[in-house]
Amino acid sequence: MKYRESETIELKRQFSDSVPKEIVAFLNTDGGTVYIGVEDNGAICGVPNLDGTLRKIADIIDNQILPDASENIILGSEYIDGKHIVKIQVKKGSALYYIKKYGRSAQGCFLRVGTTARAMTERQIEAAHLKYLTAKADITEIVGKTVNPSFRYLKILLVEKQLTVNDAAFEQNLHLRTKDNVYNKQAELLADQNEISIKVVRFAGKDKGDGILQRNEYGNKCLIVAMQQAFEYCAEVLNATEISFRNGVRHDRHLFDKDAFREVWFKACLHNCWADGTPPAIYVFTDRMEIISTGGLPVNLSKEDFFKGVSKPVNEELARLFIRLDLMEQTGYGVPLVVNRYGREAFEFLDGFIRVTIPFAFELDFEEETNKSGRLKKNSDNKTADKLRDKLRDKLLNSTQEKILLLIAENPSVTRSELMELAGVGETTVQNSIAVLKKAGLIKRIGANKNGYWQVPDLDEQ
Repeated sequence: MKYRESETIELKRQFSDSVPKEIVAFLNTDGGTVYIGVEDNGAICGVPNLDGTLRKIADIIDNQILPDASENIILGSEYIDGKHIVKIQVKKGSALYYIKKYGRSAQGCFLRVGTTARAMTERQIEAAHLKYLTAKADITEIVGKTVNPSFRYLKILLVEKQLTVNDAAFEQNLHLRTKDNVYNKQAELLADQNEISIKVVRFAGKDKGDGILQRNEYGNKCLIVAMQQAFEYCAEVLNATEISFRNGVRHDRHLFDKDAFREVWFKACLHNCWADGTPPAIYVFTDRMEIISTGGLPVNLSKEDFFKGVSKPVNEELARLFIRLDLMEQTGYGVPLVVNRYGREAFEFLDGFIRVTIPFAFELDFEEETNKSGRLKKNSDNKTADKLRDKLRDKLLNSTQEKILLLIAENPSVTRSELMELAGVGETTVQNSIAVLKKAGLIKRIGANKNGYWQVPDLDEQ
């Protein structure tokens, strides 16, 4: 049969008073098509008065549905087997739609659930209305909380990509102020210091009830720096490799796909609803990883378009910056890549947020790592850190460099891989930090890489 009812297709034998309800349901869900003149079994019965039916539906579109949905609806007809049928194509809307005479109530608001239009509950109506209001909030027009922010990290990132930094027009080019010339939410996100913290939480088992094993926080700094540090920790520290040999040939199996995770995590940070101040998060279990971002599916994007890779950034100016820094592409291959690796079921669309689950190739054993970390931290109760903090006040070190210096001071025999784990950063970050500390004369390497140790001259002077 050519016509069959589904989540996106509604069949009606003839025009009835339920047509407005079906249109509103499609507007509020993922769009769809209403056919009039088609039996429930898909057989064509036709519409006897085509012009009159079209006029009735046009009146519904123009006068009976609020807010104005005319741009989202295409009204037409088809001629099949000598019979006319009406075709109403409905795209997902960018607001909460309702039947005018009933208002924004359970009698006027509907969702498409399976093959039926169901009335929305008061709670669903309130949540949807708040979602659309929040979606209209532009982070470039929301006043930020940071006073007199600096953007040293952001400028370094731009220079590293060989992009010109014009200090005179820097804030204007990156849209860091509102129309009233006040630093906005985007400026807060990109500032060297802020109150935004991204969490990577590791649980001891397959459920949160098994207890928290480790909580790493990357924040109070430029969003892009924090975002990359969280990525490096997961992709380079957590992403273990299982090695096996078959017929004398070595086979490596990674815990998860690094490229797919990168797409999910960077997009979660970009499309997150920063208007309400809730940052995205990463939850790591022994069998999977969950990436949570607030805001849910963009209001004007259907699930089908989402899975096809159609991109409609929630934060447009932030998206332009991500593209300039090569943190995302305009080709829209990210979601299809994840779907290809893990299937559509990896994405879960819930009220107010999206959860993406990346299953692990094998189950992690955190017990050995916990014991190892405990051995490494056995000296953390000494006074080394206290002795160094005064020395560091006049040093231009970022928080990661300071943390690595303190870890080296606490344990001069610490290895680079152990620094990666304890500092919660990747190999590149550790290497760059060590280079900075060496250049500043804060650390020295004594002996070979394998059997040597670190020396902290400032500490020896004290």
